[in-house]
Amino acid sequence: MRRAGRTLRAGSGVALVCAVVLGAPTTAFAATDDGLSETSRTRYEVDGSGPVRVTVTTTIRNEQPASAQYVYYWDAYGIPVPAGATDVTATSGGATLPVTLEPTEDPSTRIAGVSFSPLNYGRERTVEWSYTIPGEPIRSEGYTRVGPGYATFAVNAAGDPGQVTVEIATPTSMDFDSTWDGFEPILEGETRTHRATESTDDYGTWAFVSLRDPAQADETSVDVGGNELVLESFPGDTEWSGFVEEQVVAGMPALERAVGMPWPGSLERIREDVSPGVLGYAWFDSASWEVVIPEDLDAGLLFHELSHAWLAGDRFADRWVYEGLAEVVGQRVAAETGGPAEQRPAPARDAADAVPLVAWDEVDLDDGAGAAEEYAYAASWTAMTELVGGLDDDVLGPLVAAAYAGESAYDMPGTLDHPGLTDGRRLLDLVEVRGGVAGAEATYRTWVADADETALLDARAPAREAYAVLDAADGAWSPPAGLRAAMTDWAFGDAEAARTAIGPDAAADAGQVQEAARAAGLPDPAAVREQYEGARSAEEYAALATTLPRAVEVVGSVGDAVAAAAAGGPLADLGQLLLDVDGSAADARAALDDGRLDDAAAAAGDASSRAAAAPWLGTGSVLLVVVALAGVVVLLVRRRARRRARPEGEPAVDEDRPDGSTPTDDATPAEGVAPAEDGAPADDERAPGAEPSAEDGSNPGEEPSVDEEPEPVKA
Repeated sequence: MRRAGRTLRAGSGVALVCAVVLGAPTTAFAATDDGLSETSRTRYEVDGSGPVRVTVTTTIRNEQPASAQYVYYWDAYGIPVPAGATDVTATSGGATLPVTLEPTEDPSTRIAGVSFSPLNYGRERTVEWSYTIPGEPIRSEGYTRVGPGYATFAVNAAGDPGQVTVEIATPTSMDFDSTWDGFEPILEGETRTHRATESTDDYGTWAFVSLRDPAQADETSVDVGGNELVLESFPGDTEWSGFVEEQVVAGMPALERAVGMPWPGSLERIREDVSPGVLGYAWFDSASWEVVIPEDLDAGLLFHELSHAWLAGDRFADRWVYEGLAEVVGQRVAAETGGPAEQRPAPARDAADAVPLVAWDEVDLDDGAGAAEEYAYAASWTAMTELVGGLDDDVLGPLVAAAYAGESAYDMPGTLDHPGLTDGRRLLDLVEVRGGVAGAEATYRTWVADADETALLDARAPAREAYAVLDAADGAWSPPAGLRAAMTDWAFGDAEAARTAIGPDAAADAGQVQEAARAAGLPDPAAVREQYEGARSAEEYAALATTLPRAVEVVGSVGDAVAAAAAGGPLADLGQLLLDVDGSAADARAALDDGRLDDAAAAAGDASSRAAAAPWLGTGSVLLVVVALAGVVVLLVRRRARRRARPEGEPAVDEDRPDGSTPTDDATPAEGVAPAEDGAPADDERAPGAEPSAEDGSNPGEEPSVDEEPEPVKA
């Protein structure tokens, strides 16, 4: 939502009172509420296609009795009308009264006045007025707009409290908005009459109203990064629709960079309406998936409202935060697209209506705090520009995305250890920590802080210094969660208590764990880091005093084991394979990563012991294999040598037999075969060179089998 750049000034009825001094021809003026009763009924007829026709009935009564010296009477009266009103007429008692039109301090309003014969005490006069509101051209200086399907105008009815009635009759197809919620709709067939019988102040009723018939609007579809948007403009206002299309197509990528997030797709329509000029602000309606902006060709306002797709009250706790961010983003994108944008001047911090931005949400507009509202808008833009306006997109985008996600500046980027709606405090932390903006606290003190916030800022500075010392000592790890939570919540007393409970050595020990891991070529032990960063209670803080020093020792042992497992040559590798040194080293690393420090130490010691024995085992294993292979070779050589040295025809002696006998010595004759007599050759034995017999089943001259060794042949 962004405030419109125009201001409206209410008018009131004007009566001229004259006093006649008895015995002296002197006249005087009195206040309009001094003895004059005013009753009025004003009716606006809107048909949605032509000008607005207005009728006003006013009844005035002189209730100022004569005094000893004066007789009071009224002989003139006037009502406010739009500056562009035409056909202004007045009648009273059936007679037409001449009407004069006089300017006022508000260029959009004039006073229509009539004169009549003196209205003495106890007498009353009724004046019937009528005029037409033709409207003014789109994007002209005035406030009044009347055209096909739309109308905006000021409702201004004079009268005493409780004696003013206002009616606005419209077709039922027209939507109604007003700066005042005192109108009640009354349905009468195809007409809806918005009626008010209460006054906005002691002078009567003043409000600005807007009417729109959606069915009469012009629509244009445009594709923006794969998302179809409908641009809804006043009939015939192609200048507005063309401007919005060009800006949205060109600016959407820049808008996404500025907020560090892709377009969420929660928009279907951008609507041109007179309501923002009436209500004083444009808006992003997430329920209707539409942005409503005025007729002005203001790129900064357009992108301000589009940025509310992200920057809104569902993600940000403080109004000044999301309105200020939206304005900074809108102006930045408009500058990139080259579109026109209205620059907002910085307000005076000591202005009469100035409020600290932390109190903006408490401003009650119903109590006439419009000036404070205007100040707060301007102050939020000024403060946010000082805080983040100097950041480039590479820094601003991630910062805005972190604020949108509810991240804490004290957690690692992208994590949500302490999520929450981003308020001014969280934003200041993000700006200083993630944005590195110097002077951010001074800006916060000037524009945002009240007395309570100022006291917190005084405590915040030393707390942040102490936190920074601890955070530097614990290396790349984040400080314990309990301390980070207290700093996020600006609970600086709790933060001091947490630092005391953590103690002076825990952060240094955490740093030493990381140094030992680097020296050993190991990653930081995950479970030990989690125990340190996740500590929240006094008991958990106390446990760190034991865990962290022990972790330093064990990390060194595991590192030694891993190094030993990687050392050595081929013989050592063989021994490590046989002893499963790698398995023991892996067990040590896994136990360390799981935080089982005793198991890790034991496994590391086992791995180191095995690694020390591995070279000897490898060497012995190789020697054993060599000796075994040598014995096999010797045995084979001896066997072959003996076979070649055996006399011809002599059976081989089986050396494995104790008596040196041959296999034939133990042979048993087959059944039915008589043993050969001593000295006689057996059937299967022949004399050297003898021919085989037919009974042998062999053919003369047959070559010996390839599996048999040929017998030597004698010459």
